[in-house]
Amino acid sequence: MKTNGNRPHRSTSTRVFTVAACAPLLALLATGCASTDTGAAAASSAKPSKASKCGLGNGKTATGPAIKLGAIVSDTPGLSFTDVTDMANAYFSCVNANGGINGRPVKLVVAKDALDPQLTASLATKLIDTEKIVGFTASSSVLDCSVNAKTYEKKAVYGIDAGLSLDCFNSPAIAPVNVGASYSALATAQYLLDKGAKKLVVFTSNTPDSNAVNSSIKELGKKAGVPVTAWVENVPIADANGLALKAAQAAGAGGGVVANLNAGEALKVFKAIEQQGLIDQALWGCPAGCNDQSMLQQLGSAWDGKLGVNAEVNLAGSPGPDNQLYLQLRQKYAPKTQLGNFGQLGFTAARIAVQALLSIKSGDYTTATVGAAFKGVKDYRSDLYCKPWYFGTQAFHTANNTTRTITPKSGQWAQTQDCSEMPALPNNKFAEIRAYEKQIGLG
Repeated sequence: MKTNGNRPHRSTSTRVFTVAACAPLLALLATGCASTDTGAAAASSAKPSKASKCGLGNGKTATGPAIKLGAIVSDTPGLSFTDVTDMANAYFSCVNANGGINGRPVKLVVAKDALDPQLTASLATKLIDTEKIVGFTASSSVLDCSVNAKTYEKKAVYGIDAGLSLDCFNSPAIAPVNVGASYSALATAQYLLDKGAKKLVVFTSNTPDSNAVNSSIKELGKKAGVPVTAWVENVPIADANGLALKAAQAAGAGGGVVANLNAGEALKVFKAIEQQGLIDQALWGCPAGCNDQSMLQQLGSAWDGKLGVNAEVNLAGSPGPDNQLYLQLRQKYAPKTQLGNFGQLGFTAARIAVQALLSIKSGDYTTATVGAAFKGVKDYRSDLYCKPWYFGTQAFHTANNTTRTITPKSGQWAQTQDCSEMPALPNNKFAEIRAYEKQIGLG
């Protein structure tokens, strides 16, 4: 990441990437896709040191008893994150076709929950005690961390997941590959301030962690000296026109609005904003849930350069080898997943987990050996990330704390802000995290 003293350099240069039309997946490597990149990838990306491949990359089908990993994913109307687990399974399918984990296949046991704490708790118990999983990866649940983090810590079952609630980032047993709703909304709000917003407005889906999301924006407002208006919205959105008008009026002239909703619900609101002629009434932003190709296709040219979306990882059309592998695996194994953020996170979580599993030389895959391997990931580099990822020894984990901002442009996502650090505030741990990163040589 480019720096200026202790502050990140915030570039406003725009880069446009289009998704390459990749050839069918080869069994071994995924580095042969051509890209129609019209600009260089961000120089601050944590580039991988080797060509991307699936596990051992030897083209041999894995056999024998499966190494079981678990995932809990939310799947309810307006709040579905199954693209995460579907793309994790896509990567594991390729790994199993390329030697598995030293010859053994990986099996991801996926359990779907709803907004029901008792169900979420029972699923964790079933995965650990009945399915005998040895670790978690690609979990993406609204309630999982809040309900089960203490269980995972007590039973020493570790996870490399896609965290949604803040509890996912404050557990010694869980290391998310993403930044989560609260921190992604925070990054979006910072972008709006960088664009000159004189007031911040945030509305977020009414989930158990929604107040924490809004509180983070309020802390940012205090630091920046701007007023903040915040509320929660039930999803699915019932009155998009009313919500659009309410947001524009709350922002007023020169204000910025963070619509903290998933792509489908956010699209309703943005279309209502356009229909009512409100696009230029405020600055608009959306967290990483809006980094979705299907939403982009439906927004239309009226939103070109008018919407800032936080990208937890690189653009889905970026030319790096890891992203090209993601594109090919999606095409072959998970074509129904939306192109974008959630799928990239599932791919990344699975890829890190496989790297960790391959480091176990004893051939003994237990919660103890897998937990040690997960915790031992210290310098995972990828073109999808702005900086290296690590599990870490702290009781809180947000290794992915530097992200990009993208915007619609001519039917594609374009990078409008280069890799920028999450703001350190009294109610987050980013100051301590960055001090830790310096200690381990990644700062």
